[in-house]
Amino acid sequence: MYKFTIHIIIFFVVAFLTIGCGNNKANMPDLKETYGYKDSRPFGAAVAYSIFKNAYTDNSIELSQKEFAENYSYTADTNSLYINISRNYYVNNADIDALLNFVEKGNTAFIAANKFDTLLLNRLYCKQVNYNGIYGFSKPSFQNSVTTFNDAINLYDETYGYYFYPFENNFSQLNGLYARVVGYNAYNKANCFVFFWGKGRIFFHCEPRTLSNYFLLQKNNYLYLQQFIKMFPETPNYIYWDNYYVGKNYVSNNDSDGSTLSTILKYPALAKAFYILLALLLLYLFFNSKRKQRIVPIIKPNENNSVAFAEAIAGLYLAKKDNDNIAEKIITYFKEQIRSKYFIQVQLQDEHFAATLSRKSGVSIDITTPLIKKIHQIENTIKVTDEQLLQLNHLIETFQKNQS
Repeated sequence: MYKFTIHIIIFFVVAFLTIGCGNNKANMPDLKETYGYKDSRPFGAAVAYSIFKNAYTDNSIELSQKEFAENYSYTADTNSLYINISRNYYVNNADIDALLNFVEKGNTAFIAANKFDTLLLNRLYCKQVNYNGIYGFSKPSFQNSVTTFNDAINLYDETYGYYFYPFENNFSQLNGLYARVVGYNAYNKANCFVFFWGKGRIFFHCEPRTLSNYFLLQKNNYLYLQQFIKMFPETPNYIYWDNYYVGKNYVSNNDSDGSTLSTILKYPALAKAFYILLALLLLYLFFNSKRKQRIVPIIKPNENNSVAFAEAIAGLYLAKKDNDNIAEKIITYFKEQIRSKYFIQVQLQDEHFAATLSRKSGVSIDITTPLIKKIHQIENTIKVTDEQLLQLNHLIETFQKNQS
């Protein structure tokens, strides 16, 4: 009962702390970067949209909900203004071609995004360094962060700042022929540039937070956007506010050819990984295509079947205890060996045969004499004992070992 009470107390304490933490978080503002043109949250773009409307009172702002290449109203325009403020600006080949054609005719594009598609920047021979503080691997602390314009075009002689994550995104490489730096961050790195193309130009800004509600409402920061507006056409024919890329947080893969391979190859890092994987696969196929040596089987030596047969027959005789028959065959084999090797007939009755055999074979007379006597004894015995059989076998083996 005591343990049960302790568990109940711990449960209510944890529940109370959890509810308390939840209430504290609910009071925090939503810091999600949406950049919606009607979004009044800190990182919405309602203030920027309102500033544009007040700056161009004679024009209505048309809202675009399609990819750039799909909005056919851009194709015949001259002296129009295209505006995009979004977290990411991911486009495909068709969008890039349409954007460059739009600008070439004399139109102006202003694109502010935390992350630009590398396919677009590669076409312009530019590169971006993206720290992405809020969603990156490291989360920097809040601090007073500033941004400013190039001294040559700074109309209000102001430095604009706010208290939040620092402005660290920048463009590490610009096309020296067509691009000019417009603004810098606190680290004196270019965070905005203008790209001149044909009769028009494109503004690229890699810190969309400078156009958020929170930033523009700080002190005189609204002048930051006002200066950009003064660099845009004074009386554009049309103004387009692109709302399509606001919620697009993935890279488009609907290129002109629609293939997965083209999607992989259009990003340098992914393309290198693909080629490395392909090279490793080719190396694997190359080294494994060689013929491998099969295991050489162990060939058993040919068995001496005659010896095996003799052993089998001898085993049968031994099993039957037929000593007489065994002795007879041993003696017959021995006599045949003497005849074929030394060309003499075994004559057991000849008392000089042992000496003759000793002389012919080179075996001592002390060995041949007992052998001849044992053969003679067994041939005249009615029943051969095991002991006699073993003695005969021993004497014959001794003779064979001592032959010259």
